[in-house]
Amino acid sequence: MLPMLASIVSGLISNGLPKVADAVMEKGVDYVQDKLGVELKPEGQMSKEDVSKLKEAAMKHEEFMAELDEKSRQRATDMQLTALKHEDKLVRHFLYYFIAFWSIFSAAFIPSLIWIDIPDENTRFADTVLGYIMGTVVTSMFAFLLGSSQGSRMKDDKK
Repeated sequence: MLPMLASIVSGLISNGLPKVADAVMEKGVDYVQDKLGVELKPEGQMSKEDVSKLKEAAMKHEEFMAELDEKSRQRATDMQLTALKHEDKLVRHFLYYFIAFWSIFSAAFIPSLIWIDIPDENTRFADTVLGYIMGTVVTSMFAFLLGSSQGSRMKDDKK
């Protein structure tokens, strides 16, 4: 089964479908076939028509996922607007307190990695925490406060 999977993934990549190939590796062939409604064939067995159908199905699925992301962002915006109308100051400003806490923690933790001598056995732990802070916490705060680039790209594409 593994050579068949490798051949399918290789065929997807060579036909310009790396996201579909990632999904096959992550979720499996059957899952992707069910989601897209198109049969996946090993490399060399896909015709141009098969590739075209697959690209079209992948595009429709990608548009659907982008629509879900947009709806999720809108729900978060609506929730925040509702919180801003609340009488309790903590409820109105919780998100900003939360962001302030993580900003201060990040601003203290990141330089501390330079000045504090970390034992060798804890280096991977410190690297993992740093990666989480930089990759998730800080970027999420900026995306919330400054707007997400995904929404901006979608607006630009519609013009």
